[in-house]
Amino acid sequence: MSRSDQQRVSVQAIADGGRLAALRDLAILDTDPEPAFDRFTRLAADLLKAPISLVSLIDRDRQFFKSECGLPDLWSAVRETPLSHSFCQHVVGSGRPVVIDDAREDARVAGNLAVRDLSVIAYAGFPLMFEDGHVVGALCAIDTRPRAWKAQELRILEDLAAAVISLLELRRSVTHPALHDRLTGLPNREFTVAYAERVSAVLGEGELLAVAVGIDDLSAVNATYGTQVGDRVITTVARRVGQMIGSEDLLGRLEGDVFTVIRPRVQNQREAIEFAYRIREAVCAEPMRVRGEPLPVSATVGIATGTRDVPGATVIDRSVQLMRRAKGLLGRAASGEPGHGHSSATELRLREALHGAVGREEITVAFQPIVELTDGRTHGFEALARWRHPELGAIVPGDFIPVAESSGEIVLIGEHVLRTACRQLARWRAQSGEDLRMTVNLSPVQLSLPNLPEVIEAILRRFALPESALALELTEGVFTAPGALERRNLEQIRELGVQIALDDFGTGYSALSYLKRFPVDVIKVDRCFLDGLETDRRDAALMRAILAIGSGMDIQVVAEGVETPAQRDLLRRSGCHWGQGYLFARPLPAEEISVGR
Repeated sequence: MSRSDQQRVSVQAIADGGRLAALRDLAILDTDPEPAFDRFTRLAADLLKAPISLVSLIDRDRQFFKSECGLPDLWSAVRETPLSHSFCQHVVGSGRPVVIDDAREDARVAGNLAVRDLSVIAYAGFPLMFEDGHVVGALCAIDTRPRAWKAQELRILEDLAAAVISLLELRRSVTHPALHDRLTGLPNREFTVAYAERVSAVLGEGELLAVAVGIDDLSAVNATYGTQVGDRVITTVARRVGQMIGSEDLLGRLEGDVFTVIRPRVQNQREAIEFAYRIREAVCAEPMRVRGEPLPVSATVGIATGTRDVPGATVIDRSVQLMRRAKGLLGRAASGEPGHGHSSATELRLREALHGAVGREEITVAFQPIVELTDGRTHGFEALARWRHPELGAIVPGDFIPVAESSGEIVLIGEHVLRTACRQLARWRAQSGEDLRMTVNLSPVQLSLPNLPEVIEAILRRFALPESALALELTEGVFTAPGALERRNLEQIRELGVQIALDDFGTGYSALSYLKRFPVDVIKVDRCFLDGLETDRRDAALMRAILAIGSGMDIQVVAEGVETPAQRDLLRRSGCHWGQGYLFARPLPAEEISVGR
């Protein structure tokens, strides 16, 4: 093997994720000196008559001295060096003893700064290798002069290294059960928080990243299939996430259905988001097989970052809170459709069938006209998602949208609907020569995506549409407790020139306060206000009040669910300019709609 090949193998061995995980499992990095380890470095120095002896643990980019004897005061105080000053990295990289009589004449350590800064000339090091083959460091003896190491001296050093290995194995046998999850073998909350705290304390440039990964619907799996299958889901998610992390990252299990990934440093928010998306995609990549049937697996993620002055525990807790908040949004969306409850087994079946539906072209878009009540002309359209499964048939939105939101499929579905709607709108505007508009529903899950404004802007540019041609429709639940990210997205969407529409207005408890606190351009009045419009004076009065509010705040009002000519006429006399409902047209595929000059 050439020297360049040897160097490449050595670098790969040092960066090996399993090796670094074994090192972290010891929970020994950056800990104080201990007499048990100091005893061996003193013995090595005394028996070999060596001025320096070290128990060196090789991390990805540094060596940490768990014990040292004879180092110069400056290095003794910091108890670590970069790998640029490490001979022990060659022991770890090769997995074999390294013996050097004169470093100045040995190509393996040519240019190593330990020669210059630590006066390392002669070196003998033996690997600290566990039974599973992972080498976490070396026990070494160092001389500041050229030296021909004797066979007896090397045997002594080898025996002392074996004793240090036994001590490390004992440490691992004690700390591993106490600091690791029994089911997955992953670090538990105590270990994970301690690791994040240590990383945060020594953080340089960049930020500490915590990605909380919460398994979706684990309780439903347990209720339907039993806890043994639930445990399989947990271990499957652990394995899939573990395959996505780097050698510096730590994956831990905080509690039953919650994992966290700690990444020591990210440079910007985009890097953090992309990493979190890759993790989630890996979790959702394919269903498990349970009793011969597919069982979809998915997760909700929350990300948080922190600079050096933010405790690691705070970053972890913040990521978990954001993940739970995302789940809460999903839960509100899922419970917002009364009369469409499902058993756990039915919901899981829908989740499985919905996974990949966009790619299979099962999701289509129907369009319902929004008309001007004065003359019946089409003002624009609302785009509505439709799903037809080859085996289950047509599934109503009230059944599949909550499942899509709880599984995260709504992100793909929502973007597909937005793209399809904008493409079709561009065609209709070109055909008709009119400034038609499109309204597209936006899920709470989509609103929590940090890159949402950029996605919207890119789609509008792709189809050369003015921003004013698009309105994004949200339900009142989105405005209940929006976080900073959702508020920022709403503001940036408005700054683009895209309108914000509030759907089902009047059905919540604080609808009026939403108009005061949030940027709303359009309110769509729930159909329940139209049911008694012809016969109930109170409904008519409420509709007039809503129209007055809209007029006073320069907000467009669209009446939904217009089904009779009498409703249309009453709305028109009351000052309502726009309506939508079966009186004008049912939602139809684009090919069944004609627009023209």
